[in-house]
Amino acid sequence: MATASSRRFPARAFVALSVGALAGLALLVFASRGSGPRAVHRIEIGIDGVPANMARDLLLPPHGWTLQIELDPQALTAQDQPELVVDLREERTGMTIEIQDQLVARAGFATIEIPESLGVREGLLAIRARATFADGSSAEAWRRLRIRRWQGGPPIGARQIIQFDFEVDRDGDGRADFERDLEPLGLATPEHPELAKLTAARVAAGALARVERAYDASGDPNRTGRERDPVSVRFQLEPAGLAAERPFTTRVCVGGRDPGAPGSVGHVRFDARNSRRASNDCSGKEPAGLFPAELAIYRESPLYREVFGPFDTRAGGKPFGSDPSDARWLEQNAEGDPVRRAQIERAISVLGDVLGTLMAHETGHALGLVAPGKPGAGLFGGETGEGFAHAVAPDDESTTGPSLMDPGRGFLFEDLAGTGAAGELRFRPIDYAYLRDRLVLSERAAQSAVSD
Repeated sequence: MATASSRRFPARAFVALSVGALAGLALLVFASRGSGPRAVHRIEIGIDGVPANMARDLLLPPHGWTLQIELDPQALTAQDQPELVVDLREERTGMTIEIQDQLVARAGFATIEIPESLGVREGLLAIRARATFADGSSAEAWRRLRIRRWQGGPPIGARQIIQFDFEVDRDGDGRADFERDLEPLGLATPEHPELAKLTAARVAAGALARVERAYDASGDPNRTGRERDPVSVRFQLEPAGLAAERPFTTRVCVGGRDPGAPGSVGHVRFDARNSRRASNDCSGKEPAGLFPAELAIYRESPLYREVFGPFDTRAGGKPFGSDPSDARWLEQNAEGDPVRRAQIERAISVLGDVLGTLMAHETGHALGLVAPGKPGAGLFGGETGEGFAHAVAPDDESTTGPSLMDPGRGFLFEDLAGTGAAGELRFRPIDYAYLRDRLVLSERAAQSAVSD
């Protein structure tokens, strides 16, 4: 039988334990209040700027692709740049490679283009990224990729050339078709072919510059860490000068009309996987290329009327070349009416940008952009009709506004000129990845067909 004193002991012990626990809890609360809450950080692993939901569709070579570590900008401050460590582990061999010093830090992310010297081999590759922040917190991300070598070579070759032929004479009248195409726009007259030739050369130079901006853009949409990330294709107006270059030269003609598609400003035959590197669709029953005379379909556009109205007789304008004094406007430091000179200069500039945008779009088709289907079979091109071989589905929810490979008939004249809400039309990140040999299309891609 227990005594009274023995029954009271457990009660005193329980009270003592409770008081101690409450005191400890109070100390923890005080300490946590004094140090403040730790930020919750999040990091993600990206490849070539392609959205994570398409990771399984990437086919990556042992080197040449870009690894990105994305940091959550909401939880990051200028004083809280983390220490980043990336481990690459080959699942077949167990070999682990640590990357730290080679990472190039940028605002909100860090990148490295995987070099050949890193020695990554074919097979499954596990990537772990760990970020340690100034407050002592850390965040990790994992990703598995399959590394494999190119099959049949990359889609775009470094030796490839696209020639834009503004000298084509489809009708055989002895003059370049493009020079005559300037007449419906009011930028040339039959009486002054020498002036038309000079104007055509100025427009062609401006159009080529626009193409080069499209394929050699700044702004780094795929976050490679480079200020420039050019496409390995050479664009030029003149024919290939060396016999060794001709098998790698695609000729795209500018000028004339398309008897099979009246009103079409242009189309180039879609080349799945860029398999025809010396294609020439400038003649035959179904000629392809750019047809500038058909730009009149945009006649109701406010920008079109503003730019070409001063040269349109139906709008009270005066065609360029109808006055002998017009020849002076293409000379440096020419004297005369500055208003007329400004009108001519702007028309040449806008026409060059419009044609250059169309040329960049159609060149994309000649290089294999975009095949029907998701990556692995294509690049989200449509299956049939107007959407065939065009970017009709977004690769990311954040993709807004028109992009360079959208169906051409959906573009406004302002879009082509680069004065619309989207500015100069650009390729989407997934298009850039393909053009820079960072995305491979499978053999299931659709066969060559004519695209709009």
